[in-house]
Amino acid sequence: MNSTILAKSSSHPETPYNVDFIINDGILSIYCSCPAGMYGQLCKHKAAFIECDKNMLFDISQEKILIDVVSTIKASPLFNEYSKFLRKKKEIEKKQRKLKKELKDIKFRTPDPW
Repeated sequence: MNSTILAKSSSHPETPYNVDFIINDGILSIYCSCPAGMYGQLCKHKAAFIECDKNMLFDISQEKILIDVVSTIKASPLFNEYSKFLRKKKEIEKKQRKLKKELKDIKFRTPDPW
């Protein structure tokens, strides 16, 4: 399976990014032409499409392609690993918010020694 889906760009709304889904010998690869994707990161476009977020579609007529791609992804072991990653990421982000608030509270309560 080789599919390309056009993703919205927040920095250049008139120019979409290409998100390519390639399955070769049972191995799924996902590439995005955005700056983060070009560095091999899990960009917001890849994440949105893995989660079947139709709001990220540049061209709504590609909705069926997205649904087909997502059903293929959900059948792969990658999806389970991605789901674990998302849960861990949310836990970490929650802890970060809590620590940031604690730090802010400490700074607020600590008198300026100067």
